[in-house]
Amino acid sequence: MRSVVFAFHELVAGADIAQAQAWLSVADANGRFRLEMPVPFDAPPSQVAPDGTVTCAYVHETPELVLRFEVIDHVAPMQDMPMPVSRLWDGERMVQMRYHVVGRRTYRVVAIFPPELEGDAAILRFMRSVRYIDAAD
Repeated sequence: MRSVVFAFHELVAGADIAQAQAWLSVADANGRFRLEMPVPFDAPPSQVAPDGTVTCAYVHETPELVLRFEVIDHVAPMQDMPMPVSRLWDGERMVQMRYHVVGRRTYRVVAIFPPELEGDAAILRFMRSVRYIDAAD
């Protein structure tokens, strides 16, 4: 899967952010999604499952916070479903996830953070920035 990173930098300052944070807009080459990622972030190599499912990700990780956006291309079409939101607590960290499924593609937005970061401006910005412009394959 090819992707494009748009190189516009923005500075964000919020009550929960100790210093200004640079962000980049990320989109795939076909314009099916767009989101904002804090800098720095990684785009690890795609993973291919034995059934042919391909997973690509964009990941921003610090000792306290993980922001992850995944694009999962399944071999067969999936049932379209609304964007469910889930919040889990594992005793140490909160895990917040949203899914968006269209055709053979699943998008997953994940934030993992300690409870004291709940409501953090960077987490909110990341979770709210994702836009989908996708049609069933």
